[in-house]
Amino acid sequence: MPRQNHTRSKLLLGGSTFAAWLAAAAAAACGLVIAAFTPIGSALMIPLENRFALSPYSESQAAPDGIIFHKASWPKLAALNQRFPKARVIIFSGCAVSETDLENLLARLGIEPESVVQPRTISETALHCASLLKPRPGERWLLVTHASDMPRAVGCFRAAGFQVEPYPVNFNTRPSISFHPLAPGFALYTLNVAAKEWIGLIAYRHMGKTDALFPGP
Repeated sequence: MPRQNHTRSKLLLGGSTFAAWLAAAAAAACGLVIAAFTPIGSALMIPLENRFALSPYSESQAAPDGIIFHKASWPKLAALNQRFPKARVIIFSGCAVSETDLENLLARLGIEPESVVQPRTISETALHCASLLKPRPGERWLLVTHASDMPRAVGCFRAAGFQVEPYPVNFNTRPSISFHPLAPGFALYTLNVAAKEWIGLIAYRHMGKTDALFPGP
């Protein structure tokens, strides 16, 4: 009899473990469906990307003293460099091009190779720029990075004592929530990026790397 009870207990335990795994798998599948076919990713992304509005420069505005490219495409870099040719430029490059191609590209843009710095975290970027550039009162520096990164980036620069002017690029969403029934891959990508950024904001604030939980204008 005790042996039968032991066998029955093992069966029950195995069954409960299987049921737990099955429930977890079902929950994961439901979460994946919700993430892919609802606007939850956009709902998390929109506050990030619209925290700092992009204000186009008018002809009456003075050109910035410098431009910091933390994350930006080469066409955007070229466009801003052409628009503000006298501005000092510093680039945190993570592009997948050869050293020769990079040098040729910089030569065409008229940018010194010394302006290119190896990729860093946004906190390290802020500290490095504050130490390297030593901005003087009244100087105006544009910070170019992805719109979703901008709140955390501005917070890091403020914590480093460096006041920058946000220039967000690479928007993923429009300023309204929309469903993605035909693009579940993009919906999952948006959720992944937004979730990581919100977690990053909380972590950076906890570690004292930003000046606020959700830095704003």
